[in-house]
Amino acid sequence: MVNIFWYLFLVFYNFCNNLFLIYTLKSMKILRVLKITFVCFCLFHSMQVMAIEEPTVKEGDVLTLDECVAVAINNSPVIKGKAYNLQVAISNVGIAKSAYFPILGLDSGIYQDYNSNKNYNGSSNRELPQVNVYLSQLLWNFGKSNSLIRMERFYKLAAEYEFLDSICNTIFDVKTKYYALLNSASLVEIAQNNVILNEKNLERAEKLAKKDSKYKPDFTNAKMNLSEAKIALIDAQNNYNQALADLGNSMYIAPAPDFQIKNTETYNFYDSYMPQNFKNNFANKKDKNIVEVALKSRVEKGNKFKKLPYTMAESFAVAEKNSPDLWVLDATLSAMKQSLQYVKRQYFPDLTGNVGYGFNNTREYSNSSLSMYLNLSTAVNIKQLKHEVDRAQAEVDLASNDIDKFRQDLYFMVKKAYLNVLRAEKQVDSSKLKLEQAFENYEIVNSAYDAGETDYIAYQRAREDLNSTKKQYAQMIYEYNISLANLEIAMHTHVDNLHEKAEHAMQYHYKDLLHKLDASLQCHDHSHEKSEEPEE
Repeated sequence: MVNIFWYLFLVFYNFCNNLFLIYTLKSMKILRVLKITFVCFCLFHSMQVMAIEEPTVKEGDVLTLDECVAVAINNSPVIKGKAYNLQVAISNVGIAKSAYFPILGLDSGIYQDYNSNKNYNGSSNRELPQVNVYLSQLLWNFGKSNSLIRMERFYKLAAEYEFLDSICNTIFDVKTKYYALLNSASLVEIAQNNVILNEKNLERAEKLAKKDSKYKPDFTNAKMNLSEAKIALIDAQNNYNQALADLGNSMYIAPAPDFQIKNTETYNFYDSYMPQNFKNNFANKKDKNIVEVALKSRVEKGNKFKKLPYTMAESFAVAEKNSPDLWVLDATLSAMKQSLQYVKRQYFPDLTGNVGYGFNNTREYSNSSLSMYLNLSTAVNIKQLKHEVDRAQAEVDLASNDIDKFRQDLYFMVKKAYLNVLRAEKQVDSSKLKLEQAFENYEIVNSAYDAGETDYIAYQRAREDLNSTKKQYAQMIYEYNISLANLEIAMHTHVDNLHEKAEHAMQYHYKDLLHKLDASLQCHDHSHEKSEEPEE
């Protein structure tokens, strides 16, 4: 686990870098730079504090969506990987800056001296020790190092955005798996109730067959339908277990204990469409093969719809403003422009200064030397430089094209997600009305079959219609929640309370502080602002 002092060092280093960027890059607005610095501080510090608290999942826990998100953010190796990538990017900025730091050198050795003068009073072959210490400093290279530093700064900015995006994607992944588990639990409940209906019908068919032999085929069909319902229940239970495993995987809690989850405001399904006498009958008689899925928060209330904070036209501008993916592409384009400047300046000379001390020793005498000099040097391969410039320009064009393509894709992604939310809202209402009608029809047909006024085929069709409309209603609730999550991730805005609390992983310890900062900066929405691209 990374030590907290290392994170504080990174935060301070990042703060200094941003202050330097204020003075060297004119168009960067100070308030936005301060906000980016604060966001980075909260993200790094929040990860450390959350790692200390170690949110865990215990056997039998009943978790909310917020709690599942907290565990996932704390455990996610994807988020940790992006944090490490950010550390690499910060180090790369430091490496680029090191060009302006002096180089300290030391060399020592023994060289052989040969003297051909026969009158020399001494040996003609001597091995002499030598030591040199020098300090070399790059004084100026006509903007090459500055371009490299700016390029690495933009890559660091892209790494920050990717880190933010990894948290957003983790929240989205947990939400989709959470709602899939709620849907699976609903289908288990529906399958259980379908078994109840078939058991009750089998009892009735058996009594009728004993009274009149013409009902024996109904009795046989009832036994077959009950077996089919139990098979469907086994499948539903297996799907629930698979969905539970998927949610555990999104939270990275292997080996995973058995846990349950609570309903949400937008997914509060409860199968209340059962005859009351059937419920009472099943309360005292349960099949040993039926496995219950008990949701602790089960309440007979309708599902709420979230009011979308933006119109469709406004959503496109919000998505462009908030998208970390677009921020990454913008930062990459800026980095490519700086790379082009760096390549164009390759033939510019390097002005360096050097100071050194040398020591030579003979058997009879020693010699010390102090040297100081300035050096202006350059070397260029014209053909290589020409193609390197062409490649760098092509990379700029490619990065610009990627931005254009992403804006097009983002527009239609938001549009389709918005339309899906509107469609899902209508389908939930329509499927609920259809379910109420199917339940009413079932009660009518069931009573008529009891009175001998209709046949078993009509009853069976009414029961199957009721069962299928229940599953359809649960599916529509699930699709509404998924469509809402898709719109949320496309716009990277806080449509529901989870994101408003989360503030992209900063909610657990810095929610109030962030709100105060937003208010002081007159940021009344919950989106993260992107800093403008600095001028070169």
